[in-house]
Formats: sequence, C-alpha cells, structure tokens
Amino acid sequence: MRVLLFTGLISVLVPIAAAAGIHTWDVREVFSNADGTIQYVELWEADGGAGETGVGNGTVSSNTRNLPIANGPVAPPTTNKSYLLATAAFAALSGAPTPDKIIPAGSVPFFNTAGDTVSFVGFDAWTFGAVPTDGINSRDRMSGIGTNTPKNYAGTQGQVNAAPQPAVPLLPGPMVAFALLLVMGVGIGYLVTARPTTR
Repeated sequence: MRVLLFTGLISVLVPIAAAAGIHTWDVREVFSNADGTIQYVELWEADGGAGETGVGNGTVSSNTRNLPIANGPVAPPTTNKSYLLATAAFAALSGAPTPDKIIPAGSVPFFNTAGDTVSFVGFDAWTFGAVPTDGINSRDRMSGIGTNTPKNYAGTQGQVNAAPQPAVPLLPGPMVAFALLLVMGVGIGYLVTARPTTR
C-alpha cells in the first residue's frame, strides 16, 4: 500500500516539478518586415515568478513552424524578464539587442504577417491579426500596435528601423555627360579668369 501511495505521489509531483520553471512565460510582442526575413518574437515572464528558469528549454510554435529553443535554463531571478527569439537579419540591424535565440534560416519567416497564432510550449498561445510590416511598428499583446521595443533576457531593450530604404535615383547617361561637361566648363572658365595678367 505504501509503495502504491508513494508511486502515485511521485507520478503527480514529477510533471508539476517539470512544469514549474516554465509555465508563466507568455508571448508578448511580434515584429516583421514585409517579406518576413526580419522578425522577432518576444516572450515575457508574466506572473512575477522568480524561478521560471526553464524558458530556454521550451518550444515556440506558429501555425506552420515549430522551434525548440534548446538553450538550457536561464539564471534566476526571472521575474518579469523577456526572452527574445529573432532572425539573423534582425540581429544584424543597428539598435537590435542580441537575441537569446536565433530563428534558423529554415524557419524564416517564422509567422505569417497577415495573422497567426504563436504559442509557447503548451502554456500560452496568442492569436493575433495582421502585423505591421513598415519596419518600424510591432504588435504588442499588452498595448497593441506601436513602435517596436525588442528586449532580451539580459534586459537590453532596443529599437530597430527595418523600413525599406529609398533607392538613389540614377541620372541617365546623356545627363551625366552633360553635367560633367558643365562642371569642366565652369572650372576652365574660373582658371582662365583667375590667371594673373602680365604687363
């Protein structure tokens, strides 16, 4: 009887212990550019739990992708901290905090910018509508759409500009030649008028 009782108690406590360090992390913010090559997903410890160190062993999923983080546990305390997963193209941007996990190329884009469900393990899922793709704004679960605010586990918060840069217009060939001749003519005229006269 004692063996059965002990076995039953262990079978109940082991799953609770396994889940204890991971279950208060929520998906908080998503960001993308137009083609999905620059994306991030920010997780957030939402309940003030200081020992939720298992986030690095969790799995983040979208409707089409599944990404085991596989980085191992993080150092406590975890209270209200963030955990940042992002593409390599995001990490290369000026102002980007170092991601805690790089989303591999085979999982890019990670989520659909027209709307998706991103979930963390089996503890949280966030279904959202269209994500801004202007390279400036993100979709935040708490505040809605606004300027991106990516934050990593170290507490570094940044802001990126992934907006497409306008192309520099090129002058047609004949216009370039005309402009060069004009500049040369002005230069020669200046040299002629600036030459000292001899008597």
